[in-house]
Amino acid sequence: MARNVKHLEKIKAECSSDQTSVIVLPMDLEDPESITSAAEKMTASIPRLDWLFHVGGISQRGTAAETDFRVVQRIMQIDFLGAVQLTTESQKLMNASEAPGIVVISSMTGLFGFPYRSAYAAAKHALQGYFESMQLESSTPSVCIVSPGSIQTDISYHALEPDGRENAKPDPRLANGMTASAAAQCILNGVSRGKRKIYVGRSELLMIYFHRYLPFLFRRIAKRTPAK
Repeated sequence: MARNVKHLEKIKAECSSDQTSVIVLPMDLEDPESITSAAEKMTASIPRLDWLFHVGGISQRGTAAETDFRVVQRIMQIDFLGAVQLTTESQKLMNASEAPGIVVISSMTGLFGFPYRSAYAAAKHALQGYFESMQLESSTPSVCIVSPGSIQTDISYHALEPDGRENAKPDPRLANGMTASAAAQCILNGVSRGKRKIYVGRSELLMIYFHRYLPFLFRRIAKRTPAK
């Protein structure tokens, strides 16, 4: 499920085989009615849901002081509320599975605040808090929270500026990061081993430990980060 039907159809063609059936369901995390519609169609199309991967999201490029509140609302809807709604409306299908699982793609920014990412960090913090609570409430479904660092994706191009426009620019940190295919393999390896938390990236993962054990060093590095 995603917004880009053309891209979904391409993936369907690549994955379909005599042993595999692929169903394309358009959905927009920004639109609660779209989520409900997709969940209803999914319930009518399959008998159970073994795995639910939350990979949708949108980033930000702007200070907290200059960012329009409507931008904050949009990011919270797409990055947090949309995932929660889809999880809730998929519960019946997951209950029909013998061993259902949820994989949540959060971010390193879900572990600490970061310049020019206030709303994005807030949404990812909320995502981490919600699904970590699910982990503690029950072993079913199993929940894995993934915190990626710099991954080579187009997220920077679609990140929202303070007025809501797309950033439409590359981020050198992402361009020099881990490839998306390598990140996906790392995530799948961790999920197959039953990990509850997975950290994906390279040297930038040190910021997690700096934040926890050397906060003065974390703040020094983070505050020097240029706006991209």
